[in-house]
Amino acid sequence: MPTAATRMVISDPESFHLLTTDMKEMIIKGAIATVNTQAALTRKNAVKIVQDNFTLRNNFTTSQIQFQQMPQTRFIALEHITSRVGITERAGYMARQETGGVRKNESGNNLAIPTNRARGGNRGSPVLKNNYLSKLKKLQSAGGGHAEAGSHRAWLVRKAYIAAKHGLVMRYNNRLFTVQNFEKSGGRVSFKMNQIYGLNLSETVTPQNEWLWKASEKPAADAENIFISQMKKLGM
Repeated sequence: MPTAATRMVISDPESFHLLTTDMKEMIIKGAIATVNTQAALTRKNAVKIVQDNFTLRNNFTTSQIQFQQMPQTRFIALEHITSRVGITERAGYMARQETGGVRKNESGNNLAIPTNRARGGNRGSPVLKNNYLSKLKKLQSAGGGHAEAGSHRAWLVRKAYIAAKHGLVMRYNNRLFTVQNFEKSGGRVSFKMNQIYGLNLSETVTPQNEWLWKASEKPAADAENIFISQMKKLGM
């Protein structure tokens, strides 16, 4: 059972000034341990939520979910005892996931949006290394202009032929394609275009997904129990 002093502070924080100096120091220690425990639990929950609900290429994003502990101090007002949990600026894109919002390319160019095919056929998987845009840009096929090729159809066929023959990718209508099954029989040509990136959108809207708020809900709700537990460890 919590001591009378502990229960008094829980039910009426403004009564804190009535305690003895030694008791105040104990309460402050317990409160600091409480917010630090809440921060650690929130970070742990956040990492799990992000791992379960987001497409991650590696552990970079989760490593940027960090918390800042409240340092131990002897005298401080209870309302100033805080710890912080969040994401570093290096993974600032997760802030947009938390609040929702418009995504734009900082360079002003259109966004590069991978298709499921670029991810190996699974929307929930990261983009395959061989399909990173930085690599594919080096593989884009040449094709000449429309006038040079004689017609739009001839120009498209020429680009598709080069892409298929040399294992390159083809840009067409602001999209990137791989080309398969290029066949020519008599005067007929057939081939299959598989889109791997869309390059036609200047912005997209990210729906709100409160990963950090959800992670903090239980530690916040358990504040009283955590505080009582910490005070017991201090002998109160």
